[in-house]
Amino acid sequence: MDQSRILVVDDNLHNLKVVEYFLKNRGYSASLATNGNTALELVRKEAFDLILLDVKMPYIDGFELCKSIKAHETLKDIPVIFLTGLTNTDDIVKGFEVGGVDYITIPFIKEELEARIKNQLTLKKLRDLLKDQIKTKDETQKKLLQTLYDAGKLFELQ
Repeated sequence: MDQSRILVVDDNLHNLKVVEYFLKNRGYSASLATNGNTALELVRKEAFDLILLDVKMPYIDGFELCKSIKAHETLKDIPVIFLTGLTNTDDIVKGFEVGGVDYITIPFIKEELEARIKNQLTLKKLRDLLKDQIKTKDETQKKLLQTLYDAGKLFELQ
């Protein structure tokens, strides 16, 4: 089984441990960060399939961190689910505006969190597969055009 890698970012150690335990019991690989700066360093060094992100943190809040991730060409396709205690409609909307794909409030319902994680991981795998297929198609098309060009040059010589 391919083990999805999930980064959990929260300054509350209790929340981190609860979510880590939840993820590991469901077969996911979980990495933890207690602030946005550490999280940004991690996503630049390691490949993650999903980020679970709190909003209220020291140094850089979750909204700013999400914007930074989405602005980075190689990181922008990592889905970010906000997992936070903020329940205000403005915060929820802002989470989507800065690039989050989902917003779940704490305390979370285990079955709901699991379903949303599975959904985002499936979507990411499908997007990655589609990108690979497009890349393969483009490479094949380029080779075919080069072959046709070379064949045309042969006919010109005759």
